Amino acid sequence: MDILDTVYLTGIVPFIGKVSPAEAGDLARALSMGGLPLAALHIQSEKDVSQSRVMQQAVEDFFICACGVEDEKSARLAVQAGAKLVFATGLDAQVQAVLAANEVLALPPLSRVVFDKLGQYFSSGKVAPCLCPDLQTPHRRGKSYFEIFVRRVRQAVNNMLGFDLRHIGINQPDGETSARTAGEFESLFGFARTDRGGAYFAGEVVEVMKKPFYGHNGHIAVSTNDAARAAHYLQKQGVQFNWDSAGYSEDGSLRVVYLAKELGGFAVHILQK
Repeated sequence: MDILDTVYLTGIVPFIGKVSPAEAGDLARALSMGGLPLAALHIQSEKDVSQSRVMQQAVEDFFICACGVEDEKSARLAVQAGAKLVFATGLDAQVQAVLAANEVLALPPLSRVVFDKLGQYFSSGKVAPCLCPDLQTPHRRGKSYFEIFVRRVRQAVNNMLGFDLRHIGINQPDGETSARTAGEFESLFGFARTDRGGAYFAGEVVEVMKKPFYGHNGHIAVSTNDAARAAHYLQKQGVQFNWDSAGYSEDGSLRVVYLAKELGGFAVHILQK
């Protein structure tokens, strides 16, 4: 996977301010544990280069995006820092040549989205990745801060992905039994029964299959703001997918895919909202 794909699928690029070497390593580890193995740094001095190197040494495959690249000197500092990507506009030919010679990509700056607005931003549709300027809180040393920061990073990722329980799937042997079961949900709870081809739905919360389907006991659908980003995140957590089950939208983007492992006897799939 190339760098642009990685940035897109990761979704959030945390902006990290200037910290000590010890704090830099802890921040990199916390970001990675929380699901964001990258950071944007303002690189304009040797100290910034050192901070970048410490973060990359602390976590394998952690990568740095550079901000503040305006001239040839700052471009060379970004290269020394091991940056894979710079966010800048209006770069002159000399700066572009330095970056190109070292295989560093340049992109226009990302939109800045504060922590409290991440859910709103990513729930608005297919959106570009963003820079989060306030994911890093005023820093303190110690185990308690490390754990607090990991939780904050995970919350940012959860806000981006917006996981929600969409529906429960019930396996039935045939269409007649499926219709009857969905009808019982309608009569008991008022969940209107509708025929949607391969299954009857009771409202939007119960899907009654017309034949045995995925899952020993049935399936659970978890909706998300972005199925591709959700799959990328879950794979980074060690989750495996049954890609034979994947379905795609007309634009080619991932719409649905099942996890390879059942949970409690239920197959689980993520579903694009």
